[in-house]
Amino acid sequence: MTRAADPPYSEDGEEKDWLEFYYENPTPDRFVAQMKDWAADGTLDNDQAKPALIAFISQLLRQNREKLSEWYGELAGLEPGQMQVMHTAMLFSRTSEADEILKERFGKAYEDQKQETKKILEMPLDQRDTMDMLWGFYYATGSPEPVRRLILAFRFQDAPEKPPGVEVPEGYVPLYKQLPDFAHNSLVANGERHPRLVQILQVLLEKDESLLEMEKAGVRKVLEELGQSAPGKEA
Repeated sequence: MTRAADPPYSEDGEEKDWLEFYYENPTPDRFVAQMKDWAADGTLDNDQAKPALIAFISQLLRQNREKLSEWYGELAGLEPGQMQVMHTAMLFSRTSEADEILKERFGKAYEDQKQETKKILEMPLDQRDTMDMLWGFYYATGSPEPVRRLILAFRFQDAPEKPPGVEVPEGYVPLYKQLPDFAHNSLVANGERHPRLVQILQVLLEKDESLLEMEKAGVRKVLEELGQSAPGKEA
């Protein structure tokens, strides 16, 4: 019988990545040690890794608000640039515990930053880091909300490359035009590793009445590529 503290393993016996599969077996007591490992191996300094990492940490902090003060003290030895990842995650956690610490440290500058910062699930999809942050949110929670947000990208499928009245340089492809392909590829790649994600897509397709037709078409295409049946269709 697997104990709650044991790491999850894949079918081939390999230990699953702690961050990516955290929601399957939450082990918050590993957080401080993991942060120190990420500091040592350069992950906290990797600009490409930061968006997903910040969103992941923010949700882990929301789930363990009572431990934040203790964790913050234990991580005080991180380099300033590395501690910025923690501070940003605390900002996105939207918790009173984080507010208290950050107000004391940064004063009015934090209050202003908080007013300007949208919640992760409200960030514009055509903002460069948003999709990576949605995946970080999902890895921490396993919840359908970030998946539903990702599916919104399929609404840009038929958006014009040159909106009326806007001068677009020759050969330039707006970021919003890349969103449907990015969403498709990331949903497929993650669906291959996360059975729960496939279930979420199937449930949303069957029961979410807010899905537009182009969103439904995008989800069906993802499920088809994953070799999964869409609700209402034969396998």
